[in-house]
Amino acid sequence: MNVHNPVGHFVAEHPSFERVGRAGWLAKGVVYLVAGALALVVAARSLGWSNPAADGREASPTGAIAEIAHHRGGPVLLWGLAAGMFLYALWRLVSAALPGDTGATGIVTRVGYVVSAAIYGTLGATAVKLARTPEQPTDGNRTVSKTAAGVMGHAAGRWLFGVVGLAVIGAGIYHVVQGLRTDVLKELDLSGVSPARRRWTKRLGAIGEVGRGVGIGLIGFFLVRAAVTYRAAEATGLDGALRRLAVSEWGRFVVLLVGLGFVAYGLLCASTFSRRRFAAP
Repeated sequence: MNVHNPVGHFVAEHPSFERVGRAGWLAKGVVYLVAGALALVVAARSLGWSNPAADGREASPTGAIAEIAHHRGGPVLLWGLAAGMFLYALWRLVSAALPGDTGATGIVTRVGYVVSAAIYGTLGATAVKLARTPEQPTDGNRTVSKTAAGVMGHAAGRWLFGVVGLAVIGAGIYHVVQGLRTDVLKELDLSGVSPARRRWTKRLGAIGEVGRGVGIGLIGFFLVRAAVTYRAAEATGLDGALRRLAVSEWGRFVVLLVGLGFVAYGLLCASTFSRRRFAAP
């Protein structure tokens, strides 16, 4: 087994699994595209440019799934997205289970794969639930606040929540740094594409990673603030974080950055899913 690229070695032996990862990559792109559009709606509303009827839309991946459910043909699309999310989660679990680096970097990478699998598995379950009952209400902000109240109600729960918040901030910083370094093409096979498309793919990836990193970091910030102030209501999901920021001028810029970043990342996933590289180059 090649310990430097165990996933690539696995795919080389089981090429059908590459389709699993690519299907999930496409579904992920659709969710981020819609979530980014909803974040831009939050920014537009803060400037008085959009319809107040958009108030109930949640600017987050969960809100994106709920938004799809309320449109014609939404349930059918949700079943497809659910399949894609579950396939992507499966791929992440397979990647985490493969033998490879046993050092600190390898362990952190595996933990990241498991967390990613949990996130996208949860999104898949949400898509299934809304495909069955499109009118089912969703509120990621309230879910986070309720979870915070439950955790901080136990001994050392406040500290645990603070540590989780710091870890989330760390993950956000990682994505921002990755975007600034434009280290986003290493998992794509861009052989044969034009120089112009390569440049735009790199730009989409960079903007997408920075936007995702800022969005993740915002969630972590409010988790830490909830732990510091010992107020569970301070903890919120991405939608709540964006809406709180949108009341100030500098905050609107951050919301706009997150929205554009999500849209860019969604476009990246949707336009490159057939070129996603899992096997060793």
